Amino acid sequence: MTILLSIFASIFSLFSGISYIKQLIKGESIPNPVTWLIWLVVTIINTLTYFLVVEGSLWLSLSSITLAIVIATIFILSLLKGKFSKLGKIEIISLFFAFVVGLFWKLSGNYIVSNISLQVVFLISFYPTLYSLLKRETKEKSPPWFFASLSYTLQIINVFVSGSPLFALVFPIVNLVGNGTIGIIALLQNKRKNQ
Repeated sequence: MTILLSIFASIFSLFSGISYIKQLIKGESIPNPVTWLIWLVVTIINTLTYFLVVEGSLWLSLSSITLAIVIATIFILSLLKGKFSKLGKIEIISLFFAFVVGLFWKLSGNYIVSNISLQVVFLISFYPTLYSLLKRETKEKSPPWFFASLSYTLQIINVFVSGSPLFALVFPIVNLVGNGTIGIIALLQNKRKNQ
């Protein structure tokens, strides 16, 4: 069951990335540079520490590995195509807070504390996108965010099924909430725009 859930979670991560890349190319999404920069760095670090949190389970880590590849691809593509939105105060403040938490992560030395600290950075990283989306400085469509939410939901179920430690839930829960919130806001904004 763990293997199957991991495969499906990874597939939905891939769907999320492919869907987002299509939107990016069509100009239907304008990514926030700070959110994606933080995600790029933190996802790679998180993948390494999460592997330890789930006690070396490659299957439970598979979705995190897939996500790191997807985020790196989207970040590089956005950078090369010049698709990022402009930097503002909120982005700089969020980047500063992410750096402070990242410094704490580096100094702690404990992989559990480190991984949970990274989830705080993930939480902070959603704010610039949410803020710029609500202010209509960026635009998003909901499908990639909902595919990601589905992936994180499967990861949550997988943690329970596999009997992993409960603190392994922090990563997928934080990202489910962040992705789900962006997906809902994008959906509501696009519905209003089409009416």
